[in-house]
Amino acid sequence: MRALAAFIWAITASVPNVTANESDINVWPPPRNIEVKGPPLLLGEKFHFVLEDHSEVPRSLQYAMQRTLVHLSGTPRVFGDSCIASNGPLEVLESLSLKLTSSLHEASMAPSVSTLYNYSIHIDGSNSATAIAPSIYGLMYAMETFSQLVGREAEGKHTIGMVHSIVSIVDSPSYAWRGLMLDSGRRFIPVPVVYNLLDTMAANKLNVLHLHASDYCRFAVESKKFPNLTAALTGVYAGFYTQDDVKDMISYAGDRGIRVVPEFDVPGHSRGFRPLKSAGVHFCEDDEAQSQLFDDPEGETYAVVHDVMEEMAELFTDEIFNIGCDEAYVKGRCSLNSTFDFERRLLNAISNEFGKTPAGWEEVLFSADAATNDTIVDAWSEVQASNITAKGHMAIESHSYAFYFTEAVPGGPEGWEDCWYDISTGVPQSQRSLLLGGEMSMWTDTYCIEEQCGAFPGGPPPVGAALFDPAHDDAFAKSIGGMIWPRGYVAAGAFWNFDASKDPAAPDFVKGIWALNDLLSKRGALTCPTDCSCDQLHACGKPYLPPN
Repeated sequence: MRALAAFIWAITASVPNVTANESDINVWPPPRNIEVKGPPLLLGEKFHFVLEDHSEVPRSLQYAMQRTLVHLSGTPRVFGDSCIASNGPLEVLESLSLKLTSSLHEASMAPSVSTLYNYSIHIDGSNSATAIAPSIYGLMYAMETFSQLVGREAEGKHTIGMVHSIVSIVDSPSYAWRGLMLDSGRRFIPVPVVYNLLDTMAANKLNVLHLHASDYCRFAVESKKFPNLTAALTGVYAGFYTQDDVKDMISYAGDRGIRVVPEFDVPGHSRGFRPLKSAGVHFCEDDEAQSQLFDDPEGETYAVVHDVMEEMAELFTDEIFNIGCDEAYVKGRCSLNSTFDFERRLLNAISNEFGKTPAGWEEVLFSADAATNDTIVDAWSEVQASNITAKGHMAIESHSYAFYFTEAVPGGPEGWEDCWYDISTGVPQSQRSLLLGGEMSMWTDTYCIEEQCGAFPGGPPPVGAALFDPAHDDAFAKSIGGMIWPRGYVAAGAFWNFDASKDPAAPDFVKGIWALNDLLSKRGALTCPTDCSCDQLHACGKPYLPPN
């Protein structure tokens, strides 16, 4: 007799009267193939998930089951009038069986570049309901999709069900890399905020958190070898991740099928390394605006940075390690050759010594040209992914016009339509395997207490400077969430399965995004409210901070 493992959550249900309405089918990102028909289907009072053929449930999948059951029991989604009402009794679904197509060990490995996230759901009334995937993360995505099919009969009613009893979904992502970059190297992003954003990422089937952990304002991760890196982060500049924080973050993300890819930006954007000047780190110039590392002939700077990166590469478990390499200029003591030498040696060390795959922004290939053959290159400014794949490199599309969320935009389609973009534009079929995917970027430049934390002195304070102080972490959490979502949902959909026939300004598209926003907001996601515009300091015209 096959072993079954189940987790049960009580869901109050009653039998109402029903007619189906296609407009109430709303799943995001849109599945590759979905067919629905038949009368409505209720969920039983003790609806539960069952992992077939296994007596034990992996911890990450167990947590996902529990989260999804909570989401189901508290779903705020309300179907249209009479959507799940009928003149007669309806069938009741008591469980959804989860089935893995690979061994439990293989299916439960930590998420990586090679993780498979595809899944299928087949529901044939109350008699048969199964989700199938090659990994536990695919099953997590199936449960998220299932939860978005479920709603209530009406506001305040306890009846929970689906508009249709016959459901067939076959879904898979177009790309292996579906990311969000968070910039903690300027305004520090507290751990609880990162966790909240990870939850919203998971609901949108995003699978890479790119943690930009050093920049003009700070080196944001504790170093055991060089504790001075974070010792000076006090007062309004307070904030860094301990190594235990990082380990917990990687675990929390992994439980949601998300990888954490670190970035420590060198040789430009390196003002956060200033505390290590006494250890031998040199800069291009001697003034107080120091921000770019100098590869001194004695090799002191490289030796220190190498040791820092080696420690960080051991701490962050993902196979990819990013060193930025953007916006490094010829200035002061720094030449193009010195930048090339520094970057090339470090990229080689990442591959040959640290056992990782190196990554950097587009300048690593198109400016200093230091990229090694295995370096992943992130397009953001002057080039697109197609320019990178044409040179034979693996590419990520993060172009600023579509996926940079540094500046505020109007709420609704005017603010999100650029995010509905085909990231494979210009990439020939023969090079598609080099396009890993896409990434949106939440830079925190506009929250700095002064322009780039003193790297460019003399200018006016950025628009969100009032939220730099960690005393305002609660307001900052609402602000950064409102800057990312809901436009980030649209980008996530484009990374998952872009469809040129969909118009991001069309009424059904807009309705679907706002419906998702309401759903995730009810779950606790930090988002800009539906039908509102948000900027760094306001939501719906109301300030995050009280007037002075």
